[in-house]
Amino acid sequence: MVFLLNKALIVYYDESSFTKPKNNQQKKVSNEEKVVLELKKLLEEKKFLVDTLNLVPTKKLHLKDQFKKEKEITLSNKMPELNNYKLVLIGTPIVGAMTSSPVINSFIRKITFNSKKTKPLFVMYSTGILHGFELKKLTSLLSMKGIKPIDSASFCSMFEFDSKKLVEVKNFFNRFFEKI
Repeated sequence: MVFLLNKALIVYYDESSFTKPKNNQQKKVSNEEKVVLELKKLLEEKKFLVDTLNLVPTKKLHLKDQFKKEKEITLSNKMPELNNYKLVLIGTPIVGAMTSSPVINSFIRKITFNSKKTKPLFVMYSTGILHGFELKKLTSLLSMKGIKPIDSASFCSMFEFDSKKLVEVKNFFNRFFEKI
């Protein structure tokens, strides 16, 4: 009998995953997805069972409207029972004025815990062109829920993430995994 004690959840938002490729083109893997796939692979190598959750807003809003109505954004995803995980990673694209995605912020506002179970450890990361205040925003939102992340990192590039950039993800993984 196998016991699965180590479970991880990677929560992220990748708006590009909801657009269909044109003219039978193959869908390009976004930087957000590349980081998720790399983290998933690394966790599985450490014998974690990994679930991923790409957040889907019930209504597609222009980014400007997302910021205006951030507290009103609803998600079509069912809120997972976070207490069932040892580790929760939250990844946001860096958007707008170098801040976190309103969709991710909405998810964090909806976090609840079963008080009879142990809370998971949290890790945050961001992906984008230019690092700003996105991790401070996530830290602030999580602190309102009584959560202090064990680590965070930003992965930034004007170009597509390549194997060199994914080495940064692996280094980040090794750093936070030591704290588990």
